[in-house]
Amino acid sequence: MVKNLLKKETSADMPLSEEQLQELEDASIGLRLENAKKHVRLKEFLKDPYSNLKKYPSYAIIFSIPASLIFFAVGMKFAWGTFYIDDVIIFTVLIIITPAAFLHQKKRKRITKIEEYIPNFLRDLAEMSKAGLTLPRAVSTVSKSEYGDLSDEVRLMNSSMSWGVSFEKALENFALNINTTLITRIMTLITQANKAGGKVSSVLEAAARDASEMKILERERRGNMAVYIVISYMSFFVFVFVILMLSTAFVPTIADAGRAAAESGAGSQFIGAFDADGFIRVLFHAAIIQGFVSGLVAGQLGEGEFAAGLKHSVFMTLIAWAAFTFAL
Repeated sequence: MVKNLLKKETSADMPLSEEQLQELEDASIGLRLENAKKHVRLKEFLKDPYSNLKKYPSYAIIFSIPASLIFFAVGMKFAWGTFYIDDVIIFTVLIIITPAAFLHQKKRKRITKIEEYIPNFLRDLAEMSKAGLTLPRAVSTVSKSEYGDLSDEVRLMNSSMSWGVSFEKALENFALNINTTLITRIMTLITQANKAGGKVSSVLEAAARDASEMKILERERRGNMAVYIVISYMSFFVFVFVILMLSTAFVPTIADAGRAAAESGAGSQFIGAFDADGFIRVLFHAAIIQGFVSGLVAGQLGEGEFAAGLKHSVFMTLIAWAAFTFAL
């Protein structure tokens, strides 16, 4: 839009009207704001990397990718032309995903603990509201209570309001720090109820019941879906066991039969040319791929997201690698 107005001014060779100048100024301000927003998250990350890594585990690849590239370059230098190239590639991938998987799991545990205390926090706010306290004053009062991992967030919210931050902004920051659908919905509800006035305590009690029912349903779902994680692990272990049996019993037998047939001249060309090491390497690749993909499937089925399966992928991939490295 800015460029179009400038072209119009140049082509017409005459000054813009007041409305066009205002439009040009608004468009220019909007463009600068849009450009500034692109760098906000990067600036926040550089300002406090550890806190942002806890909130956004995927940022770990900023560090893990360079580390994995260094490992890959050094490993290839020594392993080139040998079967150890597979090990270098496998551990390069693991170096990339392991930090993100660890941080994601840590974030999930923290969020689960925080959300467990949300119903109690909302009920206490409702009781304070019934007693005649405003919501900011109610938050200040309940901040002295103990809510497990939620306590730090409540105290942070109270501290920010004591420094002049508005109640709505404090709730918004609270929702952004935890960054879950449940918390965001509840904080938005509280903000709207506070703006509307009226009987806020009823809204808080309804939000507490909703949060409590959501956590109950989530626990039931997690318990019901846990069986699929067990099935994923069992199927993977059976697959690895079968592959190892083929590698240790079937493949050597076929290789010996091929050599004997070739020496006697009675064997076919296919059996005589059987490459045992190459076949075992193919089975090794199959086990590694099976472990990685099974982990992602276990995360999706058991915990509802592929990212949660990264830890299973790391564990299963290491099991497959160790099985072929130390058992053969």
